[in-house]
Amino acid sequence: MNIFLFVTGFLIVGLLGLLAWSVGNKRIASNKTRHRERDNNINLVCKHLTNLTQIRQALEPADIQYIHERLCRSTARNMRRERRHIACRFLDGLREDFHHLMETAQFVAAFSPKVEAKEEWKRFLLKMEFECKYRLLRMKFALGSSAFGPMDKLAIMISSLAMDLERAVNEIGAAAMVAANQSSAGR
Repeated sequence: MNIFLFVTGFLIVGLLGLLAWSVGNKRIASNKTRHRERDNNINLVCKHLTNLTQIRQALEPADIQYIHERLCRSTARNMRRERRHIACRFLDGLREDFHHLMETAQFVAAFSPKVEAKEEWKRFLLKMEFECKYRLLRMKFALGSSAFGPMDKLAIMISSLAMDLERAVNEIGAAAMVAANQSSAGR
């Protein structure tokens, strides 16, 4: 009897996890469709990173303490909940930026003269790391935490990806210019 309950519970947890995963993938698919409808230019701008300082201040423990001292308990609790909701929306924006950069990385890799399996593997691991950290942080906010540190690490991960992509695009552009100059000089 205990084994049956254990197996049934395990299946239910697995199905709930699969449901949560599929809901997240639908949101990603709609974001990808939106990106494709936009222009096809390579855009390495992380538009959500500009709001990082405001989110940091909103989640600052001293700021939250100030609110608790000045407002009644229910209003302070509502404000803290609203700030966590805003932080979750910011996280969704960071995720959107990350997926856009990953699409751009795939596009750049397609035009790169030398694509190595090692680089593809690194990109896959980076994507898995981001997704794990994103989902864990999202869960923490849903459970009531308001820590900013992990969000800062996600933002750093996105900005370093953007810088790496910019460097790769510049290298590809420089190599294309050298190749064009050599072919025009050979004529």
